[in-house]
Amino acid sequence: MPKNKTLSELTIDELNNKKKQSLGVMISFGIIMLIAIAVLLYLSIKTKKYALSGISASLFCVFIPIYINHTQINKEIKSRQTMEN
Repeated sequence: MPKNKTLSELTIDELNNKKKQSLGVMISFGIIMLIAIAVLLYLSIKTKKYALSGISASLFCVFIPIYINHTQINKEIKSRQTMEN
């Protein structure tokens, strides 16, 4: 089983690959999340069970760690680029 490396231990190529992967995850999860929110809002209005809209609002809490990871990767890449220049 491969060991998980911290961002500072990765090469610039590995960081760029990780950035592409995290962007893909963000986009795909964002699309799925928007579809789920639309369905939940539709169901909450149609069935008049407005508690379902609270579930759709809580989906954003799941998206936050994905976004934080992506910004950390971007910061590491920028810091490496400034060190090279």
